[in-house]
Amino acid sequence: MNKYIFLFFSLIFSTFSVFSDQVDAIDYKNYKSPYYNFFVEIPAGTKEKWEVNKTNGKLEVQKNRKGKRIINFISYPGNYGFIHQTIADDGDPLDVIDLEPSAARGSTTPVNIIGGLYFKDKKEVDIKLIAINPTGSFQNIKNIDDLLYEHSSITEILKLWFLNYKKPGKMVFIKYLNKADSKDIIEQAHLKWRENFNTK
Repeated sequence: MNKYIFLFFSLIFSTFSVFSDQVDAIDYKNYKSPYYNFFVEIPAGTKEKWEVNKTNGKLEVQKNRKGKRIINFISYPGNYGFIHQTIADDGDPLDVIDLEPSAARGSTTPVNIIGGLYFKDKKEVDIKLIAINPTGSFQNIKNIDDLLYEHSSITEILKLWFLNYKKPGKMVFIKYLNKADSKDIIEQAHLKWRENFNTK
């Protein structure tokens, strides 16, 4: 009897440990819609650098020798985080910034990926996907061309912010990514996550 009780609780806790990771626990796609699931690490208008810990899967504030890591620039111009179940070229989930008012840290919401910004960071690819809440104030924006045409100042703000939030000259802007390119990048990153997850 005790053996079966032990096996029962072992199964529960082993399942919990697999799905406690914020990256892995939620599907990358919202299968009831054409949208992707976006996890908020850093709310719009804040400066503290938060990130999901790769070891324990918990969302934690980053720290340096001075304490909490706070960016030495103006606050994040949108909610910043990632798409679940993806791994980018740098080994982290795909970066996303959305254009809505501040959302709760640690929340997940379906978003429409309209395109992205293609940077080089120390000569390595660093892609920032741009997301729109399908029921938010920019719901009429369907792709990066719409955003460039109707709100070109927004893309300029995002581009300048990423070029300067670390230190000027560290990031180099290469090009804008359209919606189709961005979706291909997401699917490739999800495939990479699946390959990695299956080896855990």
